[in-house]
Formats: sequence, C-alpha cells, structure tokens
Amino acid sequence: MVLEAAVNGRADAIVTFNHNHFRNAPGQFGIQLWKPSEALRKLKMMTN
Repeated sequence: MVLEAAVNGRADAIVTFNHNHFRNAPGQFGIQLWKPSEALRKLKMMTN
C-alpha cells in the first residue's frame, strides 16, 4: 500500500527503516528509498 500510494502521489522517495520490505520495487517506479537520517540530511541541505 505504501508503494502504491507513493507511485500514485508521484513521490520522489519513501522514508523507512524497513528497506528489506521494499527490496527493489521502488526503483522500478523511479522512487528512491531513504532511511530517516538520510531524509533529514537531504532536507537540511535543501533549506540551506
């Protein structure tokens, strides 16, 4: 359901601790898979 919502919502990324749950599926739809710490780092870079 999360992947489907991300695809339908045209998300750039899914933020999750559980990368094993998604495996390679997000990449097939052009969606990146980020850990929360990575997402925070990217958001900080965007605001600076």
